Amino acid sequence: MRMSIPADDEVRDEPVTLAGWLRARPDDALVRLFLLRPDLATPPPPDFDILAARLEVRVSVARAMERLDTGACEVLEALTLLPGGVSLDRLATLCGVDGEAVAGLAAVVDRLRELGLVWGDGDGLRVVGMVVDLVGSRPLGLGRPVRECLGAYRQNQLARIAGVLGEPVAARAELIETLGRRFDDPAAVRGWLDDCSPRARALLDRLAAGPALGTSAEAGRVPVLAGARGPVEELLARGLVIGIDEETVELPREVGLAARGERPAGPLHPRPPALTGTEIGVPAADGAAALAAGTVVRWVATILDAWGAAPVTPLRTGGLSVRDLRAAARLLDTDERTAAFVVELAAAAGLVDATAGVDVQYMPTATYDRWGTELVPARWAALVEGWLRAPVASWLVGERDERGRQIAAMSLDVRRPAAVEVRAEVLRALAAAPPGVAPDDASLRALLAWRSPRRSGSLLAAMIDGTLAEAELLGLIGRGAPTTVGRLLAARLEAERADPARLAGSPSRPSGGDAALCAQLADALAPLLPAPVEELLLQADLTAVAPGPLTPTAAARVARMADVESTGAATVYRFSEDSLRRALDSGLTAEEIHAELDRLARTGVPQGLSYLIDDTARRHGRLRAGPAASYLRCDDTALLAEVVASRRTQALGLRRIAPTIVISPLPTAEVLVGLRDAGYSPVAEAADGRVLLSRPTVHRTPARSRPASNDVADSRLAQARDVLRLVRRGDDGAREVRAAVDAARGVGVGFTRSAPLILVMLQGAVRERRRVLLGYVDQQGTPRDRIVRPTAVDGGWLSAWDEISAASRRFALHRVTGVAEVDDTFGVPSVGGATQR
Repeated sequence: MRMSIPADDEVRDEPVTLAGWLRARPDDALVRLFLLRPDLATPPPPDFDILAARLEVRVSVARAMERLDTGACEVLEALTLLPGGVSLDRLATLCGVDGEAVAGLAAVVDRLRELGLVWGDGDGLRVVGMVVDLVGSRPLGLGRPVRECLGAYRQNQLARIAGVLGEPVAARAELIETLGRRFDDPAAVRGWLDDCSPRARALLDRLAAGPALGTSAEAGRVPVLAGARGPVEELLARGLVIGIDEETVELPREVGLAARGERPAGPLHPRPPALTGTEIGVPAADGAAALAAGTVVRWVATILDAWGAAPVTPLRTGGLSVRDLRAAARLLDTDERTAAFVVELAAAAGLVDATAGVDVQYMPTATYDRWGTELVPARWAALVEGWLRAPVASWLVGERDERGRQIAAMSLDVRRPAAVEVRAEVLRALAAAPPGVAPDDASLRALLAWRSPRRSGSLLAAMIDGTLAEAELLGLIGRGAPTTVGRLLAARLEAERADPARLAGSPSRPSGGDAALCAQLADALAPLLPAPVEELLLQADLTAVAPGPLTPTAAARVARMADVESTGAATVYRFSEDSLRRALDSGLTAEEIHAELDRLARTGVPQGLSYLIDDTARRHGRLRAGPAASYLRCDDTALLAEVVASRRTQALGLRRIAPTIVISPLPTAEVLVGLRDAGYSPVAEAADGRVLLSRPTVHRTPARSRPASNDVADSRLAQARDVLRLVRRGDDGAREVRAAVDAARGVGVGFTRSAPLILVMLQGAVRERRRVLLGYVDQQGTPRDRIVRPTAVDGGWLSAWDEISAASRRFALHRVTGVAEVDDTFGVPSVGGATQR
């Protein structure tokens, strides 16, 4: 028979649980929870009880807390000081907040609730139990509860404090509880503070401001109040500070809260620190950004053109060899770290990849050809979008890993998943600076520390430095100040942080990435760059100046006829016999070269250049080489005789076999190179006499499919909704099963037998010092039940006091079959007499 699930009004009087609260949450809130904490949905939890257990997992909670700023962390720590089920007004009183500031506090609580770190509505705010463990025993700079601190004292020391407070001497445990009850009265504690001497009160105020620990040579003794010498001994005698070892004293939490007066939580930091720096000016920053954008696009094109002609072979362990990286740096005329960044940037944008098969090589992908036809703003935007999403720390290239090996570019060693989030956080922090202001390093790091106080370490500092350097190279920062395009990108990142599913349904591009973001970035950069031109200033010294960036088509045509001599705001090309011969070899005729230059030249073609084109074309192809191993043929017998007799061609082994034909034992390619070095201009021909065009060999590998950012957002949103449907369906089934079992047994709540819930209950029992009924299987396979008092859960073992054997025991967690709550707590630390739950 199908069992019915109790209606909401029938279970309204049940104790509030995390699983029950989750069950009552609207679907949109749960979907957002899965988006903010995707680990909760992998794999999908079968019901809300398991989901509630995952909200208590240490790693998951720690990862969620890393996303909190300092203000949210302080509010979360304040909540751990209060008993479970408090109101927002009670929290506001503890934080010393009133008036309009309460709305800001409510917004912070909503954010904590979205992340699943706080649960409950109205007057029932609670933190998940693992938050208490991660915050530690001394939140907000306060000390531990007085009962825990007094545990370090011997019987005679406790007796002296009891005498000062007018309490009779009793057994040690009873005395600790008696003194704890006295300290639970805030009014009494404030009265004791008023009785202190000015020097002792000043010391109390200093410890109350945090941290609550101090060093003193008198820490190991509790003197008689009448014989106290100095403020430390006076406070020790009164029990207002407690010596926890021979050299350290601690201010109990109850005393610290009373000493802080109207702001028990102490000074909070709800607002970020302001950025300070040097005024650069928006035009100067944007000008530097435009120059950097053009430079990085040219760098990528230079590297990939070279790798397209001659692909490089990676190391056996993966990555780019030091020799190839140095060659790339020489090609770009920059340092190796910048070259590594350019290579990783191209890979992140999907423009270069390793080939499939055994003989792996790095070469441009098919995407590179399409990328090369776009204008500079679009090409730059594609690079920035790839960099933004790539979990790569290129600044690690050249460093040593934990095994002492040098980290190679494009290897797995440069992959750092945290780089994406740190990169976004740095860009958002930079955008907080006023327009045109370059923030100084100290204020920027102070802001980043406020935004992510639980992140620290040398790796984080290096990530910040690396992100700033890369953003400067990309033009997101200009002369240290965030640029117009940098602010646009930061605004997009801030919107994504506020709504992880905001990209769902936006247009995408086939090659992957975020087409909308690329279009926005390109549109923002375009006004900062000079307009593309299709004209050259040809000069009599055989150079040509492009007064602006050439269009992709014009740049490709000019590159076939001339060599780049210098780059910058204007590009200088040089024409030479070699460059013109390259154009003729690629299939252009002299007439086509003249026509192209006539179209591009603003002031006409100089006579010297016209003569050079005609002279090179006239001599081009008069000699023809072919396979014999190779041969030369020429209708001009005098020229052929000159070639054979020349001392500069003797290494070619030429031998005349007919008036118009000469053969050589060398391959055709070597004969062509030798003749050109000797000053001649031969061309190659096929076996049927047709001229072979010597276009450069271009290598390509298929572009690897990259998921578009909006496609990922769509997938995540759909997955979160699917997971929610599975959870609700599974939860309904689990509740029906439990109702059927309870009805068949005629009992109410029994053992909890789900492994995740067992762990959560045991961790809660440790925190709350609560007894539980433990079911387990011993080494002989015999099931047993024990009433125990858990003291620690660590490393797969439960440490607990066994009430049957009156001894401390350890239980293997994998042998625990069930846990049930037992009434009666023992020695529970409290704030204001209430237990934290």
